[in-house]
Amino acid sequence: MSTIKFSADIVPVTFKRPGSNRKHRYDHRYDPPDYAAFKAALGYVARRAMNGRAPLDCALKFDLKIFNNLPPASRNFGDWDNHAKAACDALNGICYLDDRQIVDGRVRLFRGNPHVEVQLEEL
Repeated sequence: MSTIKFSADIVPVTFKRPGSNRKHRYDHRYDPPDYAAFKAALGYVARRAMNGRAPLDCALKFDLKIFNNLPPASRNFGDWDNHAKAACDALNGICYLDDRQIVDGRVRLFRGNPHVEVQLEEL
């Protein structure tokens, strides 16, 4: 059974819907800059944690801990499900092939030095 565990010293960002550029005939969709930067940073740390291993191709248990300077009940902390979506999107194709492989998940929000802790367990 394989376990992947890592911590990223980055400020957590919640999922944000893609924006679009409607000036052209075809709609061009893009991630907002802060969301794109979060996904790139978390992806970078995840690649290092994978240490050259291929993405897992099995059912997974996902444990996510989000730390921020704000109290978790604060309106500005973000919804726990949007934190999960942002982290899951960032890890697609790196730690696992697709986030639909996650069959058991937990997200916990804490006050503290901003960072993200991820643990994936093969089921």
